[in-house]
Amino acid sequence: MERSEAIQCSVQDSIMHIRINRPEKRNAITMPMFISLTAALNDAEQRDDVLCIVVTGNGESFCAGHDLKAFEEWPQQPEDPVPCFLHAIANVRKPLVIAAHGSAAGIGVTWLLHADWVVTSAETTFKLPFVALGIAPEAASSMLLQRAIGLPRAKRLIFGGEAFTGEEAYQWGLVAELSPPEELQERAFERARDFASKDPIILRRIKDWLHPGDEYHQRIDQEVEEINAAVVRRRASKEH
Repeated sequence: MERSEAIQCSVQDSIMHIRINRPEKRNAITMPMFISLTAALNDAEQRDDVLCIVVTGNGESFCAGHDLKAFEEWPQQPEDPVPCFLHAIANVRKPLVIAAHGSAAGIGVTWLLHADWVVTSAETTFKLPFVALGIAPEAASSMLLQRAIGLPRAKRLIFGGEAFTGEEAYQWGLVAELSPPEELQERAFERARDFASKDPIILRRIKDWLHPGDEYHQRIDQEVEEINAAVVRRRASKEH
């Protein structure tokens, strides 16, 4: 499967900027986009000239999540685009800054749990629609969300699928910083420049302690297995 031009990458001043550029679909991620995102994250990890990663979205929304049409390509095996992307997220050991503006859903929200600094605006809206879609959450979010915001809130957001705001996300500790919408991206790059000025070995060691990768990878695999099973059940019910 080919990579997607909807994922744009550039490196300047030791910062890799990964830009999701599918604004006409609110930056919903297709299979080629998952492949390109995985390649970008892996490239950033391997490059000596990259000390920090910034992820942004073009248009009115940060990311609407997994493109629903792409679910036709599930079940996904370990070497397929989505599991590879999810494990790439968990493997990032360089500082990761995400600027989440407008709205985000699904993977556009769960990805934030792996970031080291998330900037958003008070008006941004977030949603975890997994139960409504009849699937499990992903990106180890079934583990990380409760650690970030507490078990009762995690249940409310996952089971209820309720939308919540950037202001609430900040108050709960899901994001690190609030910014006026027009300053959001610049704030993210300010933070990235600060990370890039620090000792990369120290930052990596601290991230190893804060983000135990083996634990995350195991949960990612468990979640993918449940999504696969849900997709198979849904197709079987339609056939009957």
